[in-house]
Amino acid sequence: MATTEEELRVVLLGKTGNGKSATGNSLLHSRTAFFSTQSAQSITKDCEAKSGTCTGINGRQKRLVVVDTPGFFDTNEGITNEQVQNKIASQIFNMTSPGVHAFLIVVRVDRFTPEEKDTVDFIKKIFGAGAAKYCIVILTREDQLDDGQSIEEFINSSRHLKELVDLCGNRKLAINNKISGGILERKTKDLLQMIDRMVENNNRTYYTNAEYQRIERQRREEQARREEEERRKKKEYEDALKAKVGYIHEKCIVFFLRENMN
Repeated sequence: MATTEEELRVVLLGKTGNGKSATGNSLLHSRTAFFSTQSAQSITKDCEAKSGTCTGINGRQKRLVVVDTPGFFDTNEGITNEQVQNKIASQIFNMTSPGVHAFLIVVRVDRFTPEEKDTVDFIKKIFGAGAAKYCIVILTREDQLDDGQSIEEFINSSRHLKELVDLCGNRKLAINNKISGGILERKTKDLLQMIDRMVENNNRTYYTNAEYQRIERQRREEQARREEEERRKKKEYEDALKAKVGYIHEKCIVFFLRENMN
């Protein structure tokens, strides 16, 4: 693992149509950062990153990076979960390097299916087993809960959902992305504080693995190459400038001597 810094990187994962994009918009206090629609077919075809700002539990401002991903269990014919995993794996690491602070598994209150409990397994396949410590379950469409039903009661009513929440260390939050104003702001604030507390519990580290470390190593090497190239060009320029100044200086001396000898 690695220490955290003044940036929070969050990845949205889950089934197609569960409200990943809408949740990303709520986190970024925007309705248009990610294209969002109620559809059984995946709108997000590739990983997409958007950024904003947020306030941590210590009151300090942080840059917030939210990455939306293609949906698992896509209803489009011919798209397998393995293909979705490969797509995410080919794009996500560069977007979230040097590591992820939170994986948000987005499920719907009114449409949770038993297969969705396998989402944690998909995350482990892409990122490694240690990623489970950085997962939070987000239950969208909170307004669809039965009158008077708590989120705990709803979770306990579904064995598969409870298994998913348990795999994520009982970290969960219900949200209704359709509302606006103070209620939604409080919900997103609660979620960001939950992420901050999770990071604290993980020794103030973000999740990283060998792939992230490889990418960071490449970035550092590329940065070192760029800096070396800049130093080389600067030296060449300075040497050329010195040579030119020396040439002019020499010509001035010759001219001065000629003038004084005549």
